[in-house]
Formats: sequence, C-alpha cells, structure tokens
Amino acid sequence: MGNVQASSNLPQMPPKLTPIKPRTPQKLNSENRIKNPGSVDELHKKCKELFPMTFDGIQFVIKRGLSNHFFDSHSLLIGATSNISVNFGSIFGGTKQVGSGNFNPLLIDDFDHRGNILTNVIVQPWNNLKIKLNTRVQDFKGYGVQTTAEYKTDRYTATLSIINPGLFNYTGIYISQYLYALNNKASVGAEVIHQRSPQIPNGHITLVKVLGRYKYDDATTISTTFNLMGLQFCYHFKASEQFQFGVDLDGDGYQREMNVTFVYQAQILKPYIKIKGSIDGKWNVITSLEKRLHPMPFTFTLSTMFSPAKHQLRMGVGLLVR
Repeated sequence: MGNVQASSNLPQMPPKLTPIKPRTPQKLNSENRIKNPGSVDELHKKCKELFPMTFDGIQFVIKRGLSNHFFDSHSLLIGATSNISVNFGSIFGGTKQVGSGNFNPLLIDDFDHRGNILTNVIVQPWNNLKIKLNTRVQDFKGYGVQTTAEYKTDRYTATLSIINPGLFNYTGIYISQYLYALNNKASVGAEVIHQRSPQIPNGHITLVKVLGRYKYDDATTISTTFNLMGLQFCYHFKASEQFQFGVDLDGDGYQREMNVTFVYQAQILKPYIKIKGSIDGKWNVITSLEKRLHPMPFTFTLSTMFSPAKHQLRMGVGLLVR
C-alpha cells in the first residue's frame, strides 16, 4: 500500500508537445505589390492614344509578316496637291523573347523615296535594362542621332538620353528622367533637360519639369507635367469597353497661350468600326474612322480635318491590307 501511495504523489507527465515551426515571411499579393510606373514618355499615353491619326489624299498600305520574326510594310500616299509619297518599312525581332511579346534585339527601319531614313535599334541585355539607338537621315543630307538607356525596377524607372552630341564642341541635348511609384495609384517624378549650343545665350540652358500621375480607379487617370515655361494636363476616362474620352490641356508660358483639346474613341464590335475624334479651343475638328471588311483582310480608313480659322477642309481615304 505504501508503494502505491508513494507512486500516486509523483508529478504528472507533461503533455505531448508539438515542435514550433519557424515563421516564414508572407508574400504580398500580386494586387498589393507595387508595380513599375513605366517611363516618363508613357505618362500621358492613355490620353494621347485617343488622338486620331490623319492623312490627306488617297492612301494604300500593305502589312504582312514573312515569318514570326520579320514583318514588312509598304505605303503609297497620293496627296490632294498631287504629291506622291512612297514609304517602305520593316521590323525584325530577335529569337530571344523578353516579357510578353517583346523580342530582343528589335530593329525597325522606315525610309521613303525622298531619302528620309529612320532606324531604331532596341537591345535589352537584361530584363531591367533597355538601350535604344535612333538615327534619322533627311534628304540624304542632315542626320540626327539619339541614344537612350532605360533602367527599370519594381518601383521606379530612370532614363538617360543623349541627342546629337558634339564630341569636340560639347554640344547636344541631354535629358534625364525619373518616375517613382508611391503606390499603385500615384506616381511622381522629374525631368531635367540640358542643352548646349553656341546659338544659346551663355552657351547652355537647363529646364526642370515636375510631373505626376494619379489613377483614381481602373477607368480614371490624371497626369500632369509643369514647369515655369509651360503646363500640360491630361484626363482620361474609360466609360466602357466601347467608349472612352480624354481632355488635354496644354499651356505655353512664352506666348501666354493655353489650348484645350477634347478627344474620344468609340468602338463598335459587330461590325468592327473604330471612330476617333478631337476638337480643340480653336474649333479644329479632326475625325478618323476604321472599318474592317470581314472576311477579307482589308480595313477601310477615312480621315477628315476641318479648320474654320484657315477656311480649310481636308479629307483622306485609305485601304489597309494585312
């Protein structure tokens, strides 16, 4: 009995313990993760894309893909004053794919019968670094060169451009741009333009621009760029998949003028018709229309431009073959 009583006074065994797993940091949702705001050149992109493309006269364009990496285009434009313009273009994309639908390297060429040649070379050695080289030749005489380096991270984009640099007289235009994402709605940045030329007083001039963009929701975007010399304000609203419009306000500090342009785009899916239009403060009205002619690979285009101040009405009719 004594042994039994002594054993009952023993302390109870501790409960079975489970090992504690180390805490791992939780990954942010893709919706909450801050995305890259894009480049400064794309700041007003949504509003600028609504502006109609115009031409005068009769236009005939052929675009075709010879392979998955090579595309060419030919266009013929007969102006209202019997001016004829012939353009040839080509796009070559490398075998290395960077991102969705982007190929590395990328070569874009365009030239016409007058001797105007435009060449763009885009090389992306890494996912966050892009180098662009643009050359332009006019009438086989004048030429221009622009080199751009663009660096992207998760929250900002930094760009440095050099236009027509003079290696011996230190002339040219130097542009640095920076756009930073505060969150997925608001972005702020700056642009510094420095130009050196003997025609400029003191030999050089520097301009600084402050810029920003705010996305209220998926349908509303507000962007602005301003400095002491001018102001640009863009408002874009996407009412539906078929209709969107925007307002572009451009102010010039030198001439103390301000111009407001209203732009819109309407799209009818069946049959496919896309209409773009704009009207500014001087009552210049521009409209363009695209109509796909299914099942044929043709697109009919129509362009009109009316300027009451110049008492001028210009129209263009075109056909696009893909």
